Amino acid sequence: MKKRGWTVLLVVLVVVAACIVADAIFGTRPSVPQQHETRTFPCVKTVLAYAALAEKPTAKRVLLLGDAAESFRDFFENAGLECVSEVGGEPYDMVFASGGRHLKTERAARRLLKPDGLWAECVDVRDMELDGFRKVLASIPDECVHVWMPGELDWLLTGRRSGAKPGLDDMLSLFSREEGFPDLTAARCDSLPALFASYVGTREDLLPAFSPDSGHLQTRPEFFVPRKVPEMDWVDVGGVDADIRSGILKETRSVQLVRRMLLVGVIEAERGDEERSVETWAKVALRNPGDTMLVERLDRLSVNAQAFLKLGKAAMAARCYDTMAQMTPNDPMPVYNYAICMRQMGETKIAELAFKHADELAKALEEKSKEADR
Repeated sequence: MKKRGWTVLLVVLVVVAACIVADAIFGTRPSVPQQHETRTFPCVKTVLAYAALAEKPTAKRVLLLGDAAESFRDFFENAGLECVSEVGGEPYDMVFASGGRHLKTERAARRLLKPDGLWAECVDVRDMELDGFRKVLASIPDECVHVWMPGELDWLLTGRRSGAKPGLDDMLSLFSREEGFPDLTAARCDSLPALFASYVGTREDLLPAFSPDSGHLQTRPEFFVPRKVPEMDWVDVGGVDADIRSGILKETRSVQLVRRMLLVGVIEAERGDEERSVETWAKVALRNPGDTMLVERLDRLSVNAQAFLKLGKAAMAARCYDTMAQMTPNDPMPVYNYAICMRQMGETKIAELAFKHADELAKALEEKSKEADR
């Protein structure tokens, strides 16, 4: 009986260990719990800010509301906006809320928001049940409410009192602002369609996900992104050349379809089909390498790999880098880091082959860059 008890305990420990490894590589959270400001990856934070700016590209003054909002200041200042942290003074073009705040302060902020102003709220859906997200969505009293999903667990809700449409030409200006463009480039979000990849739709578009027949209780992106690509009829396309307008809308549809493919990979990973999920994400990387959910996943793998290396777990780090290499087969960095792991593990022959392959990929990228400059 005692022997059987030890056997059961051993099985449980093996299962727990396997779950930890799988979550570190394919899961939705960093390996070490952190504060919201730091566990939101830079690429996601950038798009959270610029999605709000896309909906109010003419904004001049923004109130940063909440204990996490201040960490977004640089993005708005780089885009040329005046940022304030205290409620009061002149009315605001935008209120950007993130983190906890008092209801009394929020009400005061709403009173100072201009009639055509934008309310933008970051929502952390980590471990949030369906009913919780329903309440958050319903708490925005505006007529026109939009949902953006730059990251798997970091979303943005925007609301405006009137149905005034932001201009496409003003949105395009965001990418020509000298101070803000480096932020967008660092986030691999260098075009308006790339930004629109994170747009999900209106509040009404999400209603089917709250149906009792939906069969889920947690708040996850794959449950809320409608299969149908959302209409962009909330954007005023007047004043933009017809060819440019057509090209933007066509590319937007393309990146939206890629986002849906990425979520298929998420579903496959959660079902335990790791091989198929990596293949799906590799296809996403070829079609839109700048999709923020993809970049976020790669960043997460990189962070976890570094943590494993610090703990002396080179084999687990190697698995992270191997997954990254499969997802982005033209990138030499994960292959190079994989080689380092193999060398630490004493697998010298495999390490030599991996270093050689990394050099070949680096040379191919250099040649491609030279051809583009010619």
